[in-house]
Amino acid sequence: MLARARGRGAHRTLVEGDLAATGLAAGGYDLAACSLVDEHLADLGPLYREAHRLVRPGGLFVLVGLHPAFIMAAGMPTHYDGPDGPVAITTHVHLVSDHLTAGLAAGWQLAEMREEVVGDQWTALKPKWERHRGQPVSAAYVWRRPQE
Repeated sequence: MLARARGRGAHRTLVEGDLAATGLAAGGYDLAACSLVDEHLADLGPLYREAHRLVRPGGLFVLVGLHPAFIMAAGMPTHYDGPDGPVAITTHVHLVSDHLTAGLAAGWQLAEMREEVVGDQWTALKPKWERHRGQPVSAAYVWRRPQE
């Protein structure tokens, strides 16, 4: 994925890191974003703590992921096509309360939260998801690091 991103030339820097310990500068960012990753982590705490370490006071952390109700209802394992065929990735169900608990424990303040259900836009892209119409599909959290 990094090689593909480098090939597009849209980023000044691309590095591979551990979400729990990126090695990036503390307090060096106005915004940290995480998308479609949290369900692959057994524990949310390290992600929220590392994001808090990275973002300057007053900065934001945005996390967007699959809604826990969708993960449970859809029963679709996450996978990708590896060189030797499909590879399944472990999926963990984290309730909304798990995100709130981890975020607050790391020192974040919840600024905004949104949830979306499967509707016309989703089924236009993924017609097989018609059976999930009306089910929660995604959750987005916007966290603010308090001024110190």
